[in-house]
Formats: sequence, C-alpha cells, structure tokens
Amino acid sequence: MTERTMKKKPSRWSGIAATMILALLVLAVCAGTGCVSNPDRTVTPATAAPPPLTPDTVPSASPTGTGQAPGTTVGRIIVTNADAAELLLAIGAADRVVGISDTVKNHPVLGPRYAGAESIGSWQAPDIETIHSLHPDAVISYSSYTPKNVDRITSAGIPLLLIDCYKIDTLASDTRRLGNLTGRDAEAEEYIAFIERYEALVRSPAAAHPPASPPRVYIESYSDYSALTWGSGGDLLVTMAGGENIAGLLPVSSPKVNAEWVMAQDPDVIIKTAASGKNETELREIHAKLVGRTGIANTSAVRNGRVYVISGSVTYGPRSVIGLAWVARILDPDNSGDIDPREIQDEYAGRFVAGTNTTAAIYPQPG
Repeated sequence: MTERTMKKKPSRWSGIAATMILALLVLAVCAGTGCVSNPDRTVTPATAAPPPLTPDTVPSASPTGTGQAPGTTVGRIIVTNADAAELLLAIGAADRVVGISDTVKNHPVLGPRYAGAESIGSWQAPDIETIHSLHPDAVISYSSYTPKNVDRITSAGIPLLLIDCYKIDTLASDTRRLGNLTGRDAEAEEYIAFIERYEALVRSPAAAHPPASPPRVYIESYSDYSALTWGSGGDLLVTMAGGENIAGLLPVSSPKVNAEWVMAQDPDVIIKTAASGKNETELREIHAKLVGRTGIANTSAVRNGRVYVISGSVTYGPRSVIGLAWVARILDPDNSGDIDPREIQDEYAGRFVAGTNTTAAIYPQPG
C-alpha cells in the first residue's frame, strides 16, 4: 500500500468548515480596510432580501393561505408582484386578475395586457381601501419583499399569498402554486417543462466538460459595487452555468464592496445587472462606465474583454432561463454553442408572453 492510499481522506464537512473560515477571514480583513460595508436596503426586488415571511407566518382566511377551500380555485386576484403577474400571463390566467400594482401597470409589456385591472398603488404600500373594494379571493405579493403595510392587509381579513416568482431555483414550485390557485395546472406544467429543458441543456455541457478551474465571476447588482452573494438570483445563474461567484461566501446579504476588493479578487469575468427595460444604447453606456471605473481596469476580466451587462428582465423572474443561457455562453463559449439564448427568448415570447423578445438582453453579446 502506497503512502498516498494510506492517507485519510478529508471529510466533506471539514472542507466546508475550512471554506467558511476562509470567508470569515476575508470579511474580517475587508471590514478593517473598508472594502465591504452593509447592504444597500433601497434596492429593488431580487437584490437584497430581508428575512422573508412565509404563508405560514401570515394570517389568512383559510388553511390554504389563499382564502379558498382546498381543491378549489380563485376567481378574483390582486397581484402586486410583477414577476407573478408575468407568470399568470404565461399560464393563461390573466383573466383572473382584477387589481394590479403601479409596477405592473407601468410595465411596457405587462401594463397593456392588464389594462382592465384596477390600480392599487405601490407594491410596497398598496391602498387597502381599493383592495377591499375589489373583493379579492387572494392578494399575491413577494415573499422576500412583503408590503410595508402587510399587517393592515391581513388584519382587514384579506387573504395574502406570498410568492416570489423571480429566482430560477423556485420558479417551478412557484408556477405550480399559481397553476393550482387558478386551475391552470396543465399550462403551468407546460411552462415548467420549457424552463427545465433549457436548464438541463445548460447543465449538461458543464457536467460533461468541467473546466480545470471554474471561471471566477464578480456579479454585481443594480447599484455600483453591490455584490450578489450566495443564493441570490444572479449567484444561481453563475453557479448553475459552472462558474464560481467570488462574493458567494461573503456572510452578508448583497454587501457593498469596492474597487480594491474587486482588484484583489481579480475575477476572470465581470457581469453587471441593469434595470429591466434598458435599450441597447443604455446597456452600452453602463458597460462603458463599468470598464472605465478607476481601480479595476487591470483586472483579468477587463484586460481580456470579458465584461458584460445583462438586463434584469432575464436575470430574474419568469425569463431567467434566458439569462442562464447567456451566462453559460459567457463562461464557456466553446461548449455552449448548441444553446442560443436569442432562440429561447423568441420561443418564450411565442408560447407564453408576447412582446418579451423586443428589448435588449445583454451587451456585448458573447460568442
């Protein structure tokens, strides 16, 4: 027996412990040098989630948490969550919606499709009187970002369903809940089959051709130097596509970092998330400012031309499988040639929500 075979193999848990200790040491150093600060709590959904409420912790009018008896569907829905509003369209249940938030009303694609629904104001603080006047069977809101007046909604006896619909790892379960809620189970399964097919196509090359060392990625949220950490929507896209998120193990949700920290990490790829609805000119301008930031011009990502700006419309929400395909193309262009994100975007628009393939998704386009 050789010396190598006699050595005891380290346990999985010891490896995880070592990784976490390293992450804590990195954060401690950053705290002393000012490279990481508290998260910016003014960001929009899918960037920095406070401790979530769940349907189990919110008072409701029935055991189902939606106001209807088990096994039945609801006929009148108010939706404050724009991602849920898009999913309801995707599964053919838009006719159940009687009220919408201003975010949905002002959305260039969703707004016209819900023109007959009543506005209930801001998703963060919807108007209780208007909601009550619409006699909803259920109000759908974000789970990670509950309305500020959630207590007033529930104390008024209005059934509240908290469901995110923006993270790719929960899209299937969220869609099934909406399908069950509206009686559109078959349509929900059709959408789920669509996203799962493309998720499998992205994962298979990464599994068949694992890189010697995964590309190290700095993925940033809407505001400058707001890093996306473990479990966020952006982090999921990077890890599912075979990359390593350099901020993944920082033990703070959506921390603020700075140029010195990014330089020290020297990522192979930089991905910036832009607000939904930006056109190609606007994405190009964001890209120019990103690569021109003082202090990061010498990173491997900038030197090798691997800096990208991707729209939040495909990073989060029902279209995030399109963002996943783009990230796969960015990280491994040689092994993702059979996956065309533009074709996926066109298929989604043709089968589920028309008009969603008319806006820019990424700049520059990789490969």
